[in-house]
Amino acid sequence: MTAAQVKPPKQKQLGKTKSDLKRRARIAAQAIIAGQDTTSALVTAGYSKGTALTNSTQILNNPVVKQTFNDLLDKAGLSDDALARRISELSRAKEVKFFADKGIVTDQREVEALSIQADMVKFAAKVKGHVVDRHVTESQGNTYIDLSSYDVKVEISNSTKTNDIIEIE
Repeated sequence: MTAAQVKPPKQKQLGKTKSDLKRRARIAAQAIIAGQDTTSALVTAGYSKGTALTNSTQILNNPVVKQTFNDLLDKAGLSDDALARRISELSRAKEVKFFADKGIVTDQREVEALSIQADMVKFAAKVKGHVVDRHVTESQGNTYIDLSSYDVKVEISNSTKTNDIIEIE
């Protein structure tokens, strides 16, 4: 058999038909949006618990499932551009801190909402494929960001309130 005659491997059937797969994908997407974890959402969509546990990544990476998720998000007004704008806005989020003395507010200041900003940077890095989740005992479920393709500058303050600042250039 020549290289031109080699057929790509068949993809495992994740639904009885393509329309069944789309239906299951729609149900799973709605369940995830409603707050269910991935396994529960796939069970809600009609997959067995065993299949949901062992094949969730394969199911969610299926092109039909991905397209169905994207179509639902687009219909909800969450296009790629809208999501990128919102992530960008939240990566610069601010919050108001109030300072009080003896129960009376004496001052208020707008400050960086570092927790929200960090979450958005982590999320954006994950979407772009730079986050590697390691769920091994020695990492204690920590998330690692692959910054090997970036120049990284780390500054650590020596004060009692230590802040770690990471700049990605």
